Amino acid sequence: MKITLRQCEYFRAVAKTGGIASAAEILGISQPAIAQAIRKLEDMTGLILFRRLHARGMELTPHGAEFLRHVETLLASAAQVEQAVTSIAENRSGTIRLGCFQSLAPFCLAQIVRGYQERAPGVVLEVCEMLQHDLTDALAANELDLAILYDLGLDPVHLAWHTLAAAEPYLIVPPGHRLDRPHPASLHELKGEDFILFDAPQSREYFYAIFAKHGIRPQIAFRSASIESVRCSVAQGLGVSILSMRPASNDTYDGNRVVPIKLRDDLPPTPIVMAYRADPRPSALAEPLIEYCGEVFARMGHFS
Repeated sequence: MKITLRQCEYFRAVAKTGGIASAAEILGISQPAIAQAIRKLEDMTGLILFRRLHARGMELTPHGAEFLRHVETLLASAAQVEQAVTSIAENRSGTIRLGCFQSLAPFCLAQIVRGYQERAPGVVLEVCEMLQHDLTDALAANELDLAILYDLGLDPVHLAWHTLAAAEPYLIVPPGHRLDRPHPASLHELKGEDFILFDAPQSREYFYAIFAKHGIRPQIAFRSASIESVRCSVAQGLGVSILSMRPASNDTYDGNRVVPIKLRDDLPPTPIVMAYRADPRPSALAEPLIEYCGEVFARMGHFS
């Protein structure tokens, strides 16, 4: 038994208007077409759906009234499917799989999700935090649509990207430190200082490269893969550090604080990018999210 949506629409029209002629007029089709649809429904279901009252039209039987209740539900669901198809076709609904580098996520991911829910309520963001190489692997395997990460030598053969911001390296020292002053410091002024290393994969190589370029061998006193642990260590006076991402507050988790100091050395900012597979390019559904993420980073104001 295959009941069609058209048969259900014809049945509902007759039930609502009380006659084949009036239903045909409303639907703009012939009376025989409606009469044939009703007969087929009754033959397929084995139900008597209407009482034929001749001059007074047609009246639902108890079975017909119960059948109408289910038909109304079916047609309402069909209308919702049509609306969903339209939204998908117009790129107003769907799912985007968004990854973010772990050390960047606390700065941006929650506000991106919240803000985009308001801007595009029909779009679902499936988000995850990963390390840099895991993000690039997931993009290549088509397990992610987009990923927010640093451009630390991305592969242009397999990936493409859009720059969201650039994180400029800066120094943090504890309050009262000799470099706690209003004017910029030089990397060479760090000689002899204990250094707290942000020891996340690829980030550590980035900071080592900075020191190597300037002929400095840092005295590593403590290392951590957590930005906040690095900040707390500096605030406690265990050493100084260099970071790229700058929290909105100088307060640390343990109730102390760090002092950010600009560096006057020639240190190129680290690009923060939205990466995606080079082929195929992002879908029309994903492109507005890329633009929105650029707006989020521009509002954050911690970047060059």
